[in-house]
Amino acid sequence: MIDYLALKTKYIQEICIVEIKIIDLKGFFMDELVSIIIPTYNRKNTIKKAVESVLNQTYKNIEVIVVDDASTDGTEELFRENSDKRVRYYRYSENKGACYARNYGVEYARGKYIAFQDSDDEWLPEKIEKQLNFLEKKNVDFVFCGMNRISENKKFYYPECGFDNNKDAFIQILDTNRASTQTMLMKKEIFENIKFDVLFKRFQDWDFALQVAKNGYKMYYLEEALVDSEVQANSISLNGKTAEAFFTLINKYKEDYNENIVILSKMFMRIAQAYKKIDKKECRRYLKKSLKIHFNFKTFIKLIFNYLNIY
Repeated sequence: MIDYLALKTKYIQEICIVEIKIIDLKGFFMDELVSIIIPTYNRKNTIKKAVESVLNQTYKNIEVIVVDDASTDGTEELFRENSDKRVRYYRYSENKGACYARNYGVEYARGKYIAFQDSDDEWLPEKIEKQLNFLEKKNVDFVFCGMNRISENKKFYYPECGFDNNKDAFIQILDTNRASTQTMLMKKEIFENIKFDVLFKRFQDWDFALQVAKNGYKMYYLEEALVDSEVQANSISLNGKTAEAFFTLINKYKEDYNENIVILSKMFMRIAQAYKKIDKKECRRYLKKSLKIHFNFKTFIKLIFNYLNIY
């Protein structure tokens, strides 16, 4: 005779076990370790706030790796008696640049996910939680968010041009820098194929995002400002160094720019703008190169103004 009561009890027990496993599995995914790399160089007055904004995240399973790129302002004094075990501090004696420092930090990272913070910026408390939820929900490899750029009590949203998640990520990023380093969160496995290019003194984030997109990783944009970024007085302005950074980017992705002449024309216009205040002839030269590749009425007007010594 079949004991229906026993079968019913066993069936209910099996369902409960499955439900428990599902709940545990969900908790497992949402409790993965996130490693945050913070390169710093002579930012003793701002690094503490940057670190605190990471430690105060609503998502708690994190480790913070501070990489001191041979600071000379006594930054190491801040970390001699570190009471928070989530923070690890590394320092080397020769300045090698932010790209090297970020790659160095990733080598010591133990998390499944990697994020980057700058030593003079602050994260909003829910940054990691929102980005990680977004990354898992969309089933992507790389997520970047917006940020507030703050300068002289003025605030503006970045990226101003936005990003369409339904369009080609590589072409959009080739056109305009959209993913600043401190807005990124990604799977660590990306670093098996990609590193920050130490040849870049500026636009490291632009180049890194291009590498991510070109290597076929799934990218997504979370349209929300989750970072407050102070524009420092000693930040690189539009000058010869900026022009050199544009050249480095164009040369690295030469074939891609040649296949997209409208974007290449825009890049030459930006180089002209970088020379605007320091070399009128070079400015004029790149305005002409921009127009030769692709005519743009605004660029044409700038060329006329350049001849009149107005631009």
